[in-house]
Amino acid sequence: MRRILIVLSIIFLSVIGFFYYDHTSIKNEEANRQAFDLVMTEKMRQLSEQAQDRSKPVNIEIHDARLKGDYKILSEFLLKYWIKNIDTRNAYLNQLAAAKWDHFLDVNRLDADRKQNYVETTQMLGTVRQAMQKYQQNNMKNKNEALAELKRSTLRKDLKKPLQDKLEQSAQLDPENALILNELQILGKAETMFDMLKKYQWQKQGNQILFKDDAQVKQFNQLYQGVLKLNSQINQKKEQNAEVLQEAL
Repeated sequence: MRRILIVLSIIFLSVIGFFYYDHTSIKNEEANRQAFDLVMTEKMRQLSEQAQDRSKPVNIEIHDARLKGDYKILSEFLLKYWIKNIDTRNAYLNQLAAAKWDHFLDVNRLDADRKQNYVETTQMLGTVRQAMQKYQQNNMKNKNEALAELKRSTLRKDLKKPLQDKLEQSAQLDPENALILNELQILGKAETMFDMLKKYQWQKQGNQILFKDDAQVKQFNQLYQGVLKLNSQINQKKEQNAEVLQEAL
């Protein structure tokens, strides 16, 4: 009888110990997740602010003493990935700015360049296409390197698997991929517009380009409206980027 009581006592204490450990683990998990959410909110704000300044690379501290274990690994991984993506895109945008891409349809510039056989515009479009292709390559390289690092990490499975799935679906975690596709479409329309400017006679009237033939006017305006629509889509995607990234957490 005494042995039975001892065995029952051991079982009882084991059960109590298990539930105490389980309860403590749940509380620790909740505390760690809350700390992670707080830290990432702060870091995302810093990233957003620094991303606006393309004159220098992003410089934020990715290590945070408030985090530990898997959430520390996850936080540092995400921040490194986002910082690299921001720096890559800003370098690309600086290339476009240096090529005066935002002045492509400046009527005064085009009118002056026409007298020089469109040397500047030809060089501009070539530079922009090279920059876009290079950006695509760098963007894909960043993603592949991040995937390789994630697969090597000791991050626990329930945190690693969803993030890995997101990374492998570039349209979801890689909003920059959607942006560059729109930007390439804009470039394609710009190249078609440039072909029209070289092929057909046109004149400068104020800030407008006027063709002699109505069909040419219609075609050029359709291309221009297409560019405006794509620009609007790009701006919408930029606003959605932070939301998409947050969904990956």
